[in-house]
Amino acid sequence: MEARPVETVAESPSEIWRRIEGAFKELGGGIVEGEVQRCTRAGSGHVYIDLTDGEARISCVIWADAAAKIIELPREGQLIQARYRRVRTYAKGGSVSLECDAIRGAGEGELLQRVLDVRERLRAEGLTDPERKLPLPRFPRRVGLVTGRDSDAEADVIRSLRDRFPPTRITVCHSLVQGVGAVNDIIAALGTLAALPDVDVIILARGGGSVEDLLPFSDEALCRAISALGTPVVTSIGHTKQRPNCDEVASAAAEVPARAAEHVVPSAAELRERIDRRAADALGYAAARLTEAGGRVERSAMRPAGQAALLARTGRLDLAGQTLSHATGLAAGPLRERIASASLVVQQALTLLPRPASLDVPRERLGLATAGVRHALELRAATVVAATSLIRARDWRERGFALVRLPDGALVRDAATLTAGQHIAIELQGATLAAVIETVHPEATETDQ
Repeated sequence: MEARPVETVAESPSEIWRRIEGAFKELGGGIVEGEVQRCTRAGSGHVYIDLTDGEARISCVIWADAAAKIIELPREGQLIQARYRRVRTYAKGGSVSLECDAIRGAGEGELLQRVLDVRERLRAEGLTDPERKLPLPRFPRRVGLVTGRDSDAEADVIRSLRDRFPPTRITVCHSLVQGVGAVNDIIAALGTLAALPDVDVIILARGGGSVEDLLPFSDEALCRAISALGTPVVTSIGHTKQRPNCDEVASAAAEVPARAAEHVVPSAAELRERIDRRAADALGYAAARLTEAGGRVERSAMRPAGQAALLARTGRLDLAGQTLSHATGLAAGPLRERIASASLVVQQALTLLPRPASLDVPRERLGLATAGVRHALELRAATVVAATSLIRARDWRERGFALVRLPDGALVRDAATLTAGQHIAIELQGATLAAVIETVHPEATETDQ
């Protein structure tokens, strides 16, 4: 490969650092905010702090005169703001730091205002609209859980899921739940669980904490990830008065981790009670219908169906008896005529036969014919009498029934209309009785007993 000519004169590292220092001086001062990764006070009195936002890290130094005014040093993981005067370069160590003269913790009011600002942007885009939230499955095949490792929230969620619906299958994906690295870690855990084909719902849980501790759960990037996830998420960030923004975009939110199961799985006890109640209702309904049908059959067999229907039925039976009698008479008439005609023919035949030979055989044949006709007539007469007796026997009076009427002649159809002291008339076969009701005893049913 042909070497390219160098167009400029080479510089030494020191010269490069002097140029870098010159560029940094033009930046001037300002305020930097980040999470404390390291904070130490040296024997010289100087304070050294490393700040990070999860992507970059920068060192800060507070000289002893300014550091003497700091009563309490910030703790690791705390979100602070540091005021720096200039960017300091250290050529021998190849490092860059900020020379600071004051630090302060990010105020709760300021953090809450940031949470509200993010919430307003989410609402403006419609990400908090209930209609955009994914519906929760009634019987999830598997429940995913994103929480801190060995946390109380993890134990509470798993215990509540097992207590509420023992067959629940659970897959846990641990993540950071505090600090600047928590947002990316939670988003990665949510994506891991959502990629599992049988995870139908995910619980994001963490116990209580300060506004600063819970700040990751109000992060805009996390809220957008939850809203875009193809699996419904139930958040449960407990023991805090201020709801984090993730509650606004999730499908449901529980006050504490132990109550997240109420949104995710059904209650086995309630299901058993509902099934038992439905079964009891079905059995009770069937028993009631059978009892009611049996009562109708029994009452139909033992009571008259009503005066009008009874009289109409009696009239139809009388007409049927008359018709049967008339039909029998019509059938017997031609038979008599045929018998008379046959006798005449026999008598004429006898006159043509020789006297000695005609007396025995014709007399025997005529007797047989006459006996057969008589037997047929007796059978028909007996049939008519039996049918007529059967029809008459179906009269309600002959069967031992009675009709109950009010003084105005109205038929009593329901005992519920009668009261004690009321006058009634009872129609029996051959007589009508006048009576006064002493008491009315409602008919007992199987349900009443």
